[in-house]
Amino acid sequence: MDSLKTVKNRIRSALKKQGNYSKNMETAISLAAGSYMAFQIALNDLESLECSYVEELTREGNVKLVPHPAFKTLATASEAVRKALRELRLTLTSLDGSTDDDEVDDLVKKVGGINEEE
Repeated sequence: MDSLKTVKNRIRSALKKQGNYSKNMETAISLAAGSYMAFQIALNDLESLECSYVEELTREGNVKLVPHPAFKTLATASEAVRKALRELRLTLTSLDGSTDDDEVDDLVKKVGGINEEE
């Protein structure tokens, strides 16, 4: 799992690549990074589960199966991440960046270079 500092740096880097970074965005960056960390923790919790439910006792003392709370936590955290990144005009894809050997990215660069050669 990434550290909070690493996540903040990835967000800052994505903003700078888009030309949208401003020092005034630091609070929003912290909010997005914290939400992303909560999302990662919820994912780790889900990964360790053996079943999707927990047992609760009703008032009458009967066993009732209910969804594990980690599922709600994941849904809440993922929505918070989506909103925080949208506020910064980012997506999860923009945080991951492009790979070095991306054929589509290479094609786009070549097509863009055609106009420069003329």
